[in-house]
Amino acid sequence: MDRYFVRKADFSKDIDDLRDFFNRVFEPEKVGEFASNLMRHFPGMSGDLWFVAEERDSGDIAAACALLPWRWRMGKIRLKVAEMGIVGTGEAHRHRGLMRRLHSELMDTVRRESYHLVVIQGIPGFYDRLGFRFALPLCSHIDLPLHGIPGGGSSDVSVRSATVDDIPFLMEEDELFGSSNFVSALRGPEVWRYLLNEGQSTEYGSDFLVIEAPTGRRSYARISRQGFGKGLIVSEVGERMSHQMAVGFMNYCLRLAEEREKPYVRLDLHPEASISRLAIASGASSDETYAWQVSIPDVKRLLTVMVPILEERISCGVFEGYTGRVRLDFFDDSLDLVWINGKLEDIRAGGDGECDAHFFIHKELFPALCLGHRTWRELRANRPDVFPALSNVGPRTGRFGDLTGTFIDELFPRRRSWVYEQY
Repeated sequence: MDRYFVRKADFSKDIDDLRDFFNRVFEPEKVGEFASNLMRHFPGMSGDLWFVAEERDSGDIAAACALLPWRWRMGKIRLKVAEMGIVGTGEAHRHRGLMRRLHSELMDTVRRESYHLVVIQGIPGFYDRLGFRFALPLCSHIDLPLHGIPGGGSSDVSVRSATVDDIPFLMEEDELFGSSNFVSALRGPEVWRYLLNEGQSTEYGSDFLVIEAPTGRRSYARISRQGFGKGLIVSEVGERMSHQMAVGFMNYCLRLAEEREKPYVRLDLHPEASISRLAIASGASSDETYAWQVSIPDVKRLLTVMVPILEERISCGVFEGYTGRVRLDFFDDSLDLVWINGKLEDIRAGGDGECDAHFFIHKELFPALCLGHRTWRELRANRPDVFPALSNVGPRTGRFGDLTGTFIDELFPRRRSWVYEQY
């Protein structure tokens, strides 16, 4: 008989056991307290979204993880995103394939509930076995020493704590941020209420601040109370922050860092954000970002919801009004994009028939391409099996006129993205 069985959590009896389990697995970090808070308070959370591997004889929890539901923006469309989070296996039960079994159960829910993406913020070198690949930037280290912050910032810039009364303004800031980023988080009023109330008691608890200039112009920022490294971590900044407001806010950070005995200010922000560029110009060091690991449970479903974006890109480029068939070949299977007068009329299973453009890419690399994290040419630098078919294997006479590479350039360009946390 199998030593373990997999089940959904029962919140009427499992919350405390899961809290204690995660605290043991991640000791000394209090991950169990965070998990308990999510189970009790996070919007839309239920036991059906927590997956437990239990040892039959002892009844002990051997491994567990959660499906944390998100809503993301992609341009003007909305994506249903499942984060595989709070992932842990007890030390005595490791190397037994339990996480693979939990992932399989989670993916059954993902497919049944029609999620567009599955993501994880996990460690490198493990989740690729489950089909995840790095595909969106995450976790920046832009470190500004305190002596790099000029003193005497404008005293006319006010900084105060945000309250639930500020939620409409904070949602406006999210919308503006979404207009500057191809992929970003969509946080509704219920998420903002969680962030400002119950979420304050977790390890992700943060100071949410409203910054206002003498002109009345407002922006906001988030300063984490805990996190990686010894610096004071600024993990969110609004798009409306002017230079005057940025100087005033950084002086606020300088005073707070001195109070908390932090040797530097770390901006956990996109490197191209305006305040990031100001910090780098002031002498901040900057490392490459980490990345979200992403898998696409159903490529056709994702491409179908992306149709308005893909059509707009074609209408604005050299293929305006295009009619023809473009094949995305994933080696094991393929999809044909059928275009008529610049409209993507059908996405169907590919075959051996003729097509105008034939592009090869392993399905595991497709998230980085379609989410704008890398161009196909950047992916090809390390993976020669990413290629336009005729340009590489066709007759020489046919290569000059092959439109595949240029079409994929237009269809899947590189885009700036950044996802702010929802907890």
